[in-house]
Amino acid sequence: MNISGSAMHNAYTGIQTGLKNLELNSQKIASPNVPDKAEPLIMHKLDANLVETNAKVIKTSDEMLGSLIDVMA
Repeated sequence: MNISGSAMHNAYTGIQTGLKNLELNSQKIASPNVPDKAEPLIMHKLDANLVETNAKVIKTSDEMLGSLIDVMA
């Protein structure tokens, strides 16, 4: 069972999705053709939190894997 690899894979996917959505929402915020900026601003903040949370998952997974290797050594 590859729990660590799965967690890292899901976190990387989450970061990629968050960054893609950040770019799209940034374009909407900067566009003069989008009159209501509230939704893209809110989604921008949510996507930033998504990226940050997934980065913490990767960090924690890496630390746990390092601890496991230290215990087994």
